Amino acid sequence: MRKPAAFALLAGLASGTVFGLGTALADQTSHSAQASAPQPIADVLNAGGGTVVGSVTAVGANWLTVSDESARTNVTVRDALPEGIHQGDPITIVGRVRHGGLMASEIILADGTWHGSIAQTAERSTRDSDEDEN
Repeated sequence: MRKPAAFALLAGLASGTVFGLGTALADQTSHSAQASAPQPIADVLNAGGGTVVGSVTAVGANWLTVSDESARTNVTVRDALPEGIHQGDPITIVGRVRHGGLMASEIILADGTWHGSIAQTAERSTRDSDEDEN
């Protein structure tokens, strides 16, 4: 199996696992895109959000540029990017269109490591609710 095909399969499986979490928290995180099967960047930009698989072409403190055969787009995150993202790395991004690029709600690295704001938001909401009841 070619390396890009294997990564796309891994990303698709990871996205399927994350999809259930996104659906369960849809009411709590209405601004986050829900994970779906990976699509070309151009299609995701036209649709307003979704899941893309591509290669990292540039990296900053809280942004990166990702490209595939269809297009290239800037991706931003709310805080700093997770460690371990390098130019040339394959990457999966789940996000929504914002200012012509993607605002990432989930990032899946080539090794399968998942970074997502949905889980962090859910953890904070649960912790805050517990504190309010005491």
